[in-house]
Amino acid sequence: MICENVIYTQKTLAERYGISISALQKWYPYAGIVKPRKRGGYFDAATVEIADVFYVATKIRRLTYKEYLQQVIPAGGLDAYLQKVNGLTLYNFLTKHISNEEKNNPIVQAVIRRIERNEAYQQSGRDFAGVA
Repeated sequence: MICENVIYTQKTLAERYGISISALQKWYPYAGIVKPRKRGGYFDAATVEIADVFYVATKIRRLTYKEYLQQVIPAGGLDAYLQKVNGLTLYNFLTKHISNEEKNNPIVQAVIRRIERNEAYQQSGRDFAGVA
């Protein structure tokens, strides 16, 4: 299981995705990941979230790096891209249209939990705004 409240270095982030550090470094320009300035520095939570989505796009949705850069980013992200191209949300794609083995991938589970938390947060905000 992957913990979401972990501070990642290049080495631990590469281990999270099961790739080498040099492979992770190749992701930077395509995924929009900013390497920590300080040697041995840490990636923030937003960067890990970006890397998770890039992982899902390339490993689960099987997009190439160039497709991600040229199609997903201009579309407004993976969710918007999937809605435009496939007519379904990222959440529906991850929960209904991939194999059970892929659904059980810890990175996929982390993205699903993040989407669910975001939806719950937005829903509670709408409920609270309706009361005021």
